[in-house]
Parts: sequence; structure tokens; C-alpha cells
Amino acid sequence: MAMMKAVAAHLDDFDKLLCRKVSFLTGARFFDRIMYLLSASADGYLYILPAIAILVFDLQGARTVFGVTLSAFGIELIIQKAVKNLVRRERPCESAGIQCLVKPPDKFSFPSGHTAGAFLIAAVLPVFYGFSPIPLYAWASGVAFSRVYNGVHYPSDVISGAILGVASAYGAMWVIL
Repeated sequence: MAMMKAVAAHLDDFDKLLCRKVSFLTGARFFDRIMYLLSASADGYLYILPAIAILVFDLQGARTVFGVTLSAFGIELIIQKAVKNLVRRERPCESAGIQCLVKPPDKFSFPSGHTAGAFLIAAVLPVFYGFSPIPLYAWASGVAFSRVYNGVHYPSDVISGAILGVASAYGAMWVIL
């Protein structure tokens, strides 16, 4: 048990070190704005717009895509909130002396919900519409980096968020399809 605690403490120190290194990149107005916009592009309420567009324009398999995506977000949200409230990890701007460049949506950081949502979308849409997943995964990775850059997540938060998002997407597709 002592070894597990030592490993966890070492990983926590490494997470904080990486956060501080990323925080040294902040301050350039243009780049700060890009990171703000990338982060905001994964705000939960924005996912409603593409969902409505898919349904309104009745894109191929719209109901199935909508059902899978809604189910995946349900899975992701339940797990994310449960883990956040169980782990209760403070955000870097609360515990590592990092400046918060955006307002956090809630108190705890692990796992990153913004990152989970972005990777969920990146996993689902290419399966149904046959386009390359690379641009979507690039966007999702940008969202993940922006969350660390903006001081609201540690690197391990966004890595776990990415895993949660993809796992929720494929879990929902496995059940529904």
C-alpha cells in the first residue's frame, strides 16, 4: 500500500510539473485567445447545435446517430460526475498555483468532461459518416491541450477524459448497433 501511495504522489508531482511548464506558455494574447476558443468549442451546450442540424437535415441515419451520441453522452456524464465526486481532485488553479484563464464549470478536475465530450464526438461521427477521423481527433486533442493551458486541468485529467469519451462512444455503439 505504501508503494502505491508513493507512485501516486510521484505521478501527482509530475502532473503539477507539466502543468507549470505549460503555464509558462501563457500570456501571448493571440495564443491565449486560440486556447480560449478551443476550450469553449467543447462547452456542453454547443453539442446541441450539430445534433439539431443532423436531425433537421435528416442526414443519413440521423436517428441512429442521435441515439448513439445521446446514449454515449449519458454514459460519459454519469461516469464523469461519479468519478469527479469520488476522487475530488482540486483544479491546478486551486492547488498548484496556476492561473485560471477560463472559468471552470465545476469544482473538481478529474476527469476532464470537455475532453471526454470532444473525444466522444471524434469517435462517433466518422463511424457513421465515413470521413477521416483525423481532423476531429486533432480538434479533440486541441481541446485537451487547451484545458491544461487554461489552468483548469492536469495532463492526467485530460488523458483520462479522452479515454472516457472514446470508451463511452464505443460502449454506446456496441450496445445500440
